[in-house]
Amino acid sequence: MVVSKANKLSSVFISRIKNSAQSSIPSAATVKNGDIPGTSQAVKDLIRSKISSSGTEAPLSDQISSLLHVSSLEKTEDNILKIPSFNAKIPIDISLRSKELSRERKERRVYKKNALSRRFAKIFRDSAHKLGTDATFGAFDRVAKEMSVTEYNAMVGVYFELAEKSHDLEYALDHIGKAFEILKTMRDRGFQIEESVYGPVLEYLIDMDMVDEFRSFRDVISETSPGLVERLGYYEMLLWIQLGDGEKVEELCGAIDGNGHCLTLLQENYLLALCKKEQKDHLQRLFEIIDITKVRSLDLLENIFGYLGKFSLDSLAKKFLWELRENDEGVKNVSDLISIYSTCTPNLTVEDTILKFNKMHEELDVMPSSTSYEKLVKYSCDSNEVVTALDVVEKMGEAGVTITADILHSLLHAIDEVLEFNLVRRIHSIMCTKSVKPSSENFRSMIRLCTRIRDFEGAYNMLGNLKNFNLEPNSSMFNCILAGYFREKNVCSALMVVKQMKEAGVKPDSITYGYLINNCNREDTITKYYNEMKQAGVQATKRIYMSLIDAYAASGQFENAKQVLLDPDVPARYQNELKSELISALASHGKRADALILYEEMKETKCQVDPKSIISLIEYCDSNGDLNTLVQLADDLQDDHSWIDGFFRMILFAVRNRKSSNVLDLLKRNEVRLSKKDIHVEYHFDEVFWAIAETEPTEVKLGMDLLRYIKEELGFVPSRKCLDFLLHACVNAKDMKNGLLVWKEYQSAALPCNVLSFLRMYQVLLAAGDLEGAKTLVTKISKDDKDVQHVIEESQIVYSQTPEKKKPKKKRIVFPTK
Repeated sequence: MVVSKANKLSSVFISRIKNSAQSSIPSAATVKNGDIPGTSQAVKDLIRSKISSSGTEAPLSDQISSLLHVSSLEKTEDNILKIPSFNAKIPIDISLRSKELSRERKERRVYKKNALSRRFAKIFRDSAHKLGTDATFGAFDRVAKEMSVTEYNAMVGVYFELAEKSHDLEYALDHIGKAFEILKTMRDRGFQIEESVYGPVLEYLIDMDMVDEFRSFRDVISETSPGLVERLGYYEMLLWIQLGDGEKVEELCGAIDGNGHCLTLLQENYLLALCKKEQKDHLQRLFEIIDITKVRSLDLLENIFGYLGKFSLDSLAKKFLWELRENDEGVKNVSDLISIYSTCTPNLTVEDTILKFNKMHEELDVMPSSTSYEKLVKYSCDSNEVVTALDVVEKMGEAGVTITADILHSLLHAIDEVLEFNLVRRIHSIMCTKSVKPSSENFRSMIRLCTRIRDFEGAYNMLGNLKNFNLEPNSSMFNCILAGYFREKNVCSALMVVKQMKEAGVKPDSITYGYLINNCNREDTITKYYNEMKQAGVQATKRIYMSLIDAYAASGQFENAKQVLLDPDVPARYQNELKSELISALASHGKRADALILYEEMKETKCQVDPKSIISLIEYCDSNGDLNTLVQLADDLQDDHSWIDGFFRMILFAVRNRKSSNVLDLLKRNEVRLSKKDIHVEYHFDEVFWAIAETEPTEVKLGMDLLRYIKEELGFVPSRKCLDFLLHACVNAKDMKNGLLVWKEYQSAALPCNVLSFLRMYQVLLAAGDLEGAKTLVTKISKDDKDVQHVIEESQIVYSQTPEKKKPKKKRIVFPTK
């Protein structure tokens, strides 16, 4: 939280709530004239022009949409609105032909609903950026009667997002007040407020110690549905724990007892909050009086056993497990709870966790469930123990336990991270067994893995195995093979995939055509595939237009790439992203000057530019480029992760092009940002030292200055890679003095010196004429490896200063440095 905590903000907050509606909602006439308070003259003119251009006053919803360059009437082929109108409804498919189809359609509906919510949030956020939050709040309030709960939820989310990010307390309180007004409107219209909306709101107020504000929000939320009172008890307990009010916490704990047939929902929510916040003293007392078999909430049971595992409370965990084991209702959860307890126990290796898992199952005489195995597999994968996870899954198969699609998903995701051939073959073998119930997505992931290790035969085998599980091939599976062949530049095989796709009765989709267009190098073939796509009735997506831009730029058809933006079929809402893509395409294909002009135009009109496009302008700058321009480009990157990437690309440019005199000043100027905990700069400094080692003539002084800066200003230990590269630079510069200083850094940082480090230091001593030192050092290097022996012999020839050794004029031993 950026705003400081405030206990005594109630009067300010109440004042804000009273005045927010009156001060922020302009009249219809005011909006019509464009005279919105707090709005710049440029925006007022923009609103007037939008209204006057139509001749009649448009509905406010359409005015907002036009300001955002969107059309509220544009529809997809499924007749679903791409941009949600204020009364947008999600169509519900009631077909019950099969459970699988029903489930898939339900997932699509949920996805579309979430997409609508995200889209509206973006509209509201962009409107607030263009018009100001007061004007936006007023404009949307005028159409409140037409708005659905989805739009209200999005507005609440945006207001709290802005409040949370703000450094201005008054601004934050003002936005909290606006969110409060929206929640009251939702209550008055009879909408139920979901926890996904009110949860983050209450957590924010709790974190800010806003007690009275918390109560105001809680009361409004509870009035929307009496059933929420019990759930709100969870947040009330969190509030008193946050404030450290032991009396209040104890008062609420007093409501939890061992009486009754089972724990009430309110009691369970109190207990859940205590577990989440690890309140040891209160929990210890409550665990002595509650009957674990009376806990109805599985979520609470899982949190209890997660807490017991975290603090290694073995005896209590076993007591509870035995009680559940003897209970008819509780026994079904025992295996899952054992898995949670085992995986939450600290200071255990994955192997020890599995031993604990097996031992507890044996002691309680219960069989591991499929879901408990799933938790164990996910835990192993998250711990980067993919081989162990595969062992567990193979044991499951041998025991006849069904290997679910979720288990396969965890495995495939973990293998995708490490991408080892043997692991891919093992999971391939597992997926061919009868005890597996894979999904179509599992097969797609497996096919993709096969293509990434260039095992196209294995990918086709997976397609053949689909029929064994009553699954059908789809376009995404063929697209994975298609993309794999294009990565290998095997165009003939890629085109064969499209033919096989059609023969299998699978229609190419927009992604298929995107790959085909993106890999064309001639204008006529680009046009051919684009026309073929339209004739097939496949709708052009944003990715298709991006592929057209990339393909035209790659084939040197730069004017055609620019013309894509002017195509009347391109939706207006794609313009910013397509312009960003054009910037990247032009910059990466030798037209950086044109890309820079387009970027400046977008900045001037306050259009949002993709950070990747800004980074491409830095990356593809030629050696004559202006460093100040790159500095400005890096400063234009807002989020920290994009900025760190762009900033260090700019530093690398300066080092490689002999413009490094200001490098240290740039680093010092951005020291606060470089010191942030969530920014990992070590890798980027490795890259800088590598560039220093490879630059001719080598800038050892810059390297030594950077080394001091890392240690003294940023306060972290330089990596071994940094020191290796710097030592390599000392070899090239024959700088024994600094070479010895770098060598001492290995020792002071307690970094193990590998053979490569010893060989580089050996070369430094030889080049500087310290033959005795070199002779002593070489005795510490193992000469069993023939390559090492060869490097030693070559180093003696190249770097030795003795007269009997004749050195070649321009020969140098170069080690792999990256």
